[in-house]
Amino acid sequence: MKHGSLRKYIKVLSGLLPRIQDGNVQLEPTDENKYSYTLRIIHPDGAVREETVEEIAPGELQVKGVFTQDFGDGAGPKSNSNLENFTRVLVVTYEAGINGYVAKYSYVLKPRDPTIVSLSPNVLKATLG
Repeated sequence: MKHGSLRKYIKVLSGLLPRIQDGNVQLEPTDENKYSYTLRIIHPDGAVREETVEEIAPGELQVKGVFTQDFGDGAGPKSNSNLENFTRVLVVTYEAGINGYVAKYSYVLKPRDPTIVSLSPNVLKATLG
């Protein structure tokens, strides 16, 4: 396929690309003048994939993305360390384009979100007497 016909094909595709806003899946065209979109998928287990696809030159697409997945407690099941306040997270960043595919992996400890305790109005009234 020649660059001119590929470019015309990409323009047609970008015109057909729908906008999706469905809870766990978001697809958003980002530029009307070229083939470009952002995709975000949130898996029920909490894993998140975000990527952008963009035509950087006629017939040349570039994909950049990040995938993150939470693997639970930072500490082992019988650990008494402060690591239980952290969660283990796998982070994969990737890029694909004219120079091939590159992925970088990291496994990090991330502080847990604080637990918020709320009390009903009746419980608060009862404690006041």
